[in-house]
Amino acid sequence: MVFIHIDQKNCVNGDCDNIEKLESYLGNKNTKTFLLIFMEGCGPCNATRPEWSKIENVLSPKILNRKDIVIASIDNKLATKLKNLNTQPNSFPTMRFITNGGLNSENYEDSNITKKDRTIDSFMEWIHSKNINSNMKSHNKYHNKSRNNFNKNNKNNKTNKYGKQKGGKWSRKYKKSINCNRPKGFSQRQYCKYGRK
Repeated sequence: MVFIHIDQKNCVNGDCDNIEKLESYLGNKNTKTFLLIFMEGCGPCNATRPEWSKIENVLSPKILNRKDIVIASIDNKLATKLKNLNTQPNSFPTMRFITNGGLNSENYEDSNITKKDRTIDSFMEWIHSKNINSNMKSHNKYHNKSRNNFNKNNKNNKTNKYGKQKGGKWSRKYKKSINCNRPKGFSQRQYCKYGRK
C-alpha cells in the first residue's frame, strides 16, 4: 500500500515530486486510490485529517503489502495540478475513491456505507466496501484493544451490567463540593436529583 501526503509544507514553490507520483497512480488503470482533498484552515478538514492518517495504523499487514492501493491526502491548491482528477471538489474536505485511470470516481458522501461520520470506523467500512479484501478484524482488534486499555487504566471506572461506564467524568473532589441545597446549573441539579448516593 502506498501512502502519500502532499501539503504546502512539503512542496517548495508548488514543485513536488509527490504530485507526479500521485498523478502516475491516478492514471494507472490497475490502481485503486482513496484521496482526501483538504483546505488549510478549514475546521472540518482539521477534524478529518487525523482520522484519515489512522488508516495506515489499522490495516492488516496483508493489505499493507499491496502496491495497487493508494491512500493519499492533498492540499486543494496543489490538487489543481492533478490532470487525472476529472472533477475538482466543490466542498472541503472531499474524499474520493478513484479507479480505472481516473475514469471512475465515487465521493465518500455518495457511498453506500451505513455511517458517514468521517471517523476511522467509517473510513475502514468504506475501504472494505470497495472489495479491497481488507481484514476488518485488524481494525476492530485495534479499536477494542485501545478501549480495553482505557478501561484497565481508569481505576475509578464504574460500569453497569452492559460494560458501559456509568456516570460522568467528574472527579470525587468536585462531586463532594456540590451543594445540593443550592446546586449551580442543570448538571448539578440532575446530579443531586439522580446521581448522589
